[in-house]
Amino acid sequence: MNRGRKLLTLMTWNCQVGGFARKAQHVAPFLPDVLVVQEMESVDDVVLGGQVQPTFRKRLCRPEPGSRGVGVFSYTTTKLRYVDADLQRGFHRFEAEQNDLGFNVVAVWTSNRTPHATAYRQAHDGLSRHAAWIAARPTVVLGDFNNNASYKRRDWKGLLALMESLGLVSAYHAKTGEPHGAERQPTYFYRGGKFTTQLDYCFVPALWREKITAVQVGTHDQWGALSDHAPLIVELDL
Repeated sequence: MNRGRKLLTLMTWNCQVGGFARKAQHVAPFLPDVLVVQEMESVDDVVLGGQVQPTFRKRLCRPEPGSRGVGVFSYTTTKLRYVDADLQRGFHRFEAEQNDLGFNVVAVWTSNRTPHATAYRQAHDGLSRHAAWIAARPTVVLGDFNNNASYKRRDWKGLLALMESLGLVSAYHAKTGEPHGAERQPTYFYRGGKFTTQLDYCFVPALWREKITAVQVGTHDQWGALSDHAPLIVELDL
């Protein structure tokens, strides 16, 4: 018997310029406990595509309701509670409960639409600002960071140092063993794949490293008609 066994599915996807109400039919089958969607339109009181509707939905945007925003969903019995959003930092905090497992969730979108050259530092600033909250209990940080180790001027090394100081690791890199900046499975396909890289990540507690059972990255063939990003899906057996 596996009393207390908890299966946790985490998913992040930039749906590109809205249309999520229709595109949701493609993520619903994964039944994510936590789903983070970037560039999403308002879907309040809208029936989403797919046979299953989310059990929780919350959308956060900047600067006005009509703008593209970040959506946080659950398609399971996982309970999510909105804490707050540091909208200037693309850093949105939630608390989650799955049975007797309590953990924090940070939904990230370091939007390059922010009118300054250091928009990528929104994640750096959020981690520093909320370090005590993150350290207080297990925390998952996932989303579109608009950054990669190969981007020499965007201080990915500094971000990883902050994550490490908070006891967090990238689930993709922990599972695959691939180095940052040399990922074999890109999540971003610029202009149909003329340039590819990984911009979407899921950081989990280092203590959960051995509990990661699968990391899945969608392909351009599967998702290219829907977005210039493919989803990243992480499964854990806790």
